[in-house]
Amino acid sequence: MADSEPLDRDADDEHAPEFYDEPWITPPFQPIRAIAALILIAGGFGLYEYVLVSFWSVPWMGIHERIPWPAFAILAAAMVLSIAGLRLALGLYSPHAKLGFGLFAFLACIVVGAGGGRFVSYVMRATLNPPFTLKLAVGQQFPSFALIDQNDSIHHGPASDTGATLIYIYRGDYDPFARFELAELTAHREEFNRAGLDTIAISTDQVERSKMLAGFLRTKIPLLSDNSESLIAPLGLVQHHRNGEPDNAIPAFLIVDRDGVVRWIFTSPYYRELPRPDTLLDAAKSVIARESTTHPAPAAFPQ
Repeated sequence: MADSEPLDRDADDEHAPEFYDEPWITPPFQPIRAIAALILIAGGFGLYEYVLVSFWSVPWMGIHERIPWPAFAILAAAMVLSIAGLRLALGLYSPHAKLGFGLFAFLACIVVGAGGGRFVSYVMRATLNPPFTLKLAVGQQFPSFALIDQNDSIHHGPASDTGATLIYIYRGDYDPFARFELAELTAHREEFNRAGLDTIAISTDQVERSKMLAGFLRTKIPLLSDNSESLIAPLGLVQHHRNGEPDNAIPAFLIVDRDGVVRWIFTSPYYRELPRPDTLLDAAKSVIARESTTHPAPAAFPQ
């Protein structure tokens, strides 16, 4: 009987590694897919950062709106891009590339999702004014005042020689929305003046802070200081803080005629919601046109 081949090879046989080991094939890196994942991740994170940086100075993103839908839509697009980048990264064949790119995309999704959520929460909850009631109505006389501005000049009002006066009561120099609105009013001041609309702004800031704000904005709009709250408090436009911080004004826009009678008012539950310059100009033109045809007797300001 012929010797048969052994069924099992000896462990020391030179062919044993070839018999037992499976060959390892390195997965392809897929550079196009990896680059596409990076582009999507960078695009999502870039859109997110653009909203955070630019919302305070780009009007079309919704700073004038009660609900800034454009900014929210950009944040949603940033989240979609980040998730798409994560999906591409997890589809890489190379385990090392999948781990690296996938972890990077996952962290980007966390940052965009958590940061975007905080931004939405801030815009919709943290910018709410405290409950307040404006103790002044259209047709009533705006209370008289004598307040100092950033140039140490005393302004007496509300009556003026112009056709109408815009009185902007703003929170203070620390508020980015107030700074943005004052910058817009400064940019349109000549247009307002040509239409017969004068502009003044009032806050509870100290005169020194008004001077710094006027220098920063390079504005000639009188920034009146009502640090004693002699005018703002009777109007019901003071926000008191429990943590010891100084009081600040609650924003309001009022247009008064040349006799000091209130003809137009804008207030909002959100201190970030501000009227557009064209809205203010249209309201002022309406007040001035009405003045030329009628001159009603003003109602008394309630004491």
